[in-house]
Amino acid sequence: MNYAKKITGMLLEERSQSIHFDPKQKFFYLQHQEGDYQFQIKFKDVAKYGILLDYIAIGKPVPLQDVETINQRLDAQADTIQKRITFLLEEFKLIEMDVRNKRAQLRSYPPHTEENAKYYYEIVLDEGVKVHFQRYQFLTDEKRYAKITSQLTMETFERLINELVRILQ
Repeated sequence: MNYAKKITGMLLEERSQSIHFDPKQKFFYLQHQEGDYQFQIKFKDVAKYGILLDYIAIGKPVPLQDVETINQRLDAQADTIQKRITFLLEEFKLIEMDVRNKRAQLRSYPPHTEENAKYYYEIVLDEGVKVHFQRYQFLTDEKRYAKITSQLTMETFERLINELVRILQ
């Protein structure tokens, strides 16, 4: 199933009961259950050809598994991300595999650098059943990280959602 087309349609319609607006932050939220997958999308703006995205979170319920099985799954998922999600500004590299907390962290590498800032995407995998995508900025002068939005074409956004779902399958 093409989950991304369904999500994109809902975002562009803006008539969905699942879309909420937070006036303080000026962001829209979409929460949607489709099959086994729970989607959460936070965005600032969406149009026919692009989206100003804060984050994507996708999760699915899975029966409890032992820690070794979960960590093997995380390792395979991290490898898949590095091989398949190569269509963004930078490619991904595994930064940390936390076997104790059953979590993997990947970042785009090398990060894009401008003057006194570095920009990178981050994907966090939790227990092999959840994935979270976001973009960050690191200000080198201030030694401070900040979440920032990603400007993606709708084609890239849809491809990213479908790849993240495939990683969880």
